[in-house]
Amino acid sequence: MDKVRAKQIYNLSENTTGAANDECKFCFERGEEAFLFFFDVRDEDIISPYEHDNDDIYDGDAVEVFISPTGDRTHYYEIEVSPFGKRFWAKIVNSTGVELDLVDRVEPAYTAEVSRREGGYSVQIRLPYASLEGFDGEKYLINAYRLDKKKDGRQLLYALSPTFCPKFHRPKYFLSEEKGEN
Repeated sequence: MDKVRAKQIYNLSENTTGAANDECKFCFERGEEAFLFFFDVRDEDIISPYEHDNDDIYDGDAVEVFISPTGDRTHYYEIEVSPFGKRFWAKIVNSTGVELDLVDRVEPAYTAEVSRREGGYSVQIRLPYASLEGFDGEKYLINAYRLDKKKDGRQLLYALSPTFCPKFHRPKYFLSEEKGEN
């Protein structure tokens, strides 16, 4: 997959193998002033001990969106939300596409609403275009992810566009938007 369509529901796949999985659904919309990202997660053992925005919530259960507002795969934003509504927001520089050169944590420039239920949670993220430096509605790239921390310490990874390795920071797998009727 190299393109993603707004308003279409996708299942995130296992990240290292690409195997199908139906435990996390993802969808996004482009409003007049902001992106809306939606995740619906099945998870029986939610693990996320973090109490503050910009804590290392990626070490627990979380959903994520990486977005390059200009289509430049070496500069992008990392957006995360825990099942308890804690947010993580960073500007990323990844010049090699493998190792991170810079992770600049900044005050989150988006809102997130989390709804927990027995057996899972849902997340809605509203990300204003104005918070994305240089945003180009024709060139931006995204990928969406889920981190699933297990009681035994393992962390399972799922992606809209799998990176086929144990990390998400592989911008060559970012997707462009497929335009057309929705």
